[in-house]
Amino acid sequence: MKRFAAFILCLCLILCAATGCAARSYEKYTMHFYDAFDTITQIIGYAKDEQTFAEITAQAEAEFIRLHRIFDRYNAYEGVNNLYQVNLHAAEGPVPAEPELIELLLFCKEQQAHFPGHVDVAMGAVLDIWHNYREEGTAVPTMDELTAASAHCSMDDVVIDEDAGTVYFTDPELLLDVGSVAKGWATERVAEMLERSEMPSFLISAGGNVRAGDPPMDDRLYWGVSIQNPDDVHSNFTPAEGILDIMYFYGGSAVTSGDYQRYYEVDGVRYHHIIDPVTLMPSKYLRAVTVWTHDSGLADFLSTTLFLMPYEEGRTLVESLDGVEAYWILPDGSIYMTDGMQAMAYSGGANSSEEHPLP
Repeated sequence: MKRFAAFILCLCLILCAATGCAARSYEKYTMHFYDAFDTITQIIGYAKDEQTFAEITAQAEAEFIRLHRIFDRYNAYEGVNNLYQVNLHAAEGPVPAEPELIELLLFCKEQQAHFPGHVDVAMGAVLDIWHNYREEGTAVPTMDELTAASAHCSMDDVVIDEDAGTVYFTDPELLLDVGSVAKGWATERVAEMLERSEMPSFLISAGGNVRAGDPPMDDRLYWGVSIQNPDDVHSNFTPAEGILDIMYFYGGSAVTSGDYQRYYEVDGVRYHHIIDPVTLMPSKYLRAVTVWTHDSGLADFLSTTLFLMPYEEGRTLVESLDGVEAYWILPDGSIYMTDGMQAMAYSGGANSSEEHPLP
């Protein structure tokens, strides 16, 4: 369920003078691939040489692909006890699941208990209906269809045995869908691997999920990560066409959920992919919301959570959480952000070369 590129990486890097570059022992490299989570993933990093960068990013790409296969609910892979296998067999009895899938489901169960009534990874039956209609692209599901499916969307019916490494559904019609969090969770795992490598200065952009490591090893203090304008319309402070704002930070993650990333139209009405578990319809509270926090998995979960909330309710939630900042775009085009996000924003006067507070 989640998101194609809501962020456009700010790649206009400040280049050093030729003499300064010659003195540096680290150089900037970039690569991208399209083999995981149905999006283009880009990795930028500062490494001692191109071979080191290639070796490290090859490991990162392999890990992304491995995690994609574990969380894939549409395809089977030989020797992988993935989400597809769990959805297929868990109603028959406890079914083995990969350790990473067990860990992700336990994370989701814990977060859903903290923030009830919004993100629900047990909503696969409802999301499947919307997915099928979106693929067809000519009609909208009936409320009778959606209501019937919603009777089989309780996380209480998912029994996870961490010691045995198994998952069991007490409701045979339940289906899991971890699209609201899997990409961010995987991005965080890969980032942790890079932080332990010979290339701790990096930036990962996996669709709408961005995770920064150490600061860039050039003249800048922060990475610049752009927030896309949902309408591609200039504002008074827009730094470039299609870019609404820029966040400057390192050592954290920024994740966006928006109504413009995956959608279809019927009779001139847009139906996007982020479904409200209460109304069973695409949420209408926001155009987009960006969440900043240190962990990309949590940022992914919270961005969807906030997208499913009215702005006022979401702001109260964010301000109750330590180390979490947010940037809201409302349907009328108005923009709001927390004080911590404002301090990191181009619109708030931040840039890549002058120090500013990070949460």
